[in-house]
Amino acid sequence: MAQRDVVYGWSKIYDLTEFIRAYDLPPLEARPLFEKYGPSRQALDAAMKARKRCT
Repeated sequence: MAQRDVVYGWSKIYDLTEFIRAYDLPPLEARPLFEKYGPSRQALDAAMKARKRCT
């Protein structure tokens, strides 16, 4: 098991780098989402889930 898998998901917040990795986003796409929804893992995961349904 990779170290990333062990550490991933332990906190209720994302840092920007973790959010980018979690959703494989380009930084210029991730930053506005991070600024809009804040670092809350729950809010960002919900936004990404909604975004996925729209595409």
